[in-house]
Amino acid sequence: MAVIATLAEVMDADPVELDPLHSTVDPDALDALVRVRTGTDGDIHVTFTHEDHEITVYSYGVVTITSGDEPTAEQSGRNAGR
Repeated sequence: MAVIATLAEVMDADPVELDPLHSTVDPDALDALVRVRTGTDGDIHVTFTHEDHEITVYSYGVVTITSGDEPTAEQSGRNAGR
């Protein structure tokens, strides 16, 4: 949810107007990969393109979205990757 909400904010669009995330990446698999980890588990990130934006989801709870070369949004929090 955090990915689509952040992307909608960046695009100044209603989240329901965006292509479903599952058309690009399996949301359940993404959640499983970037689940918030402890320091002993290590950190992981996943990068993919959706709606012509590069999206990176980090296991430490940050979502970054870039369009072109400029970072356009970042959301932090425990559930940012979900």
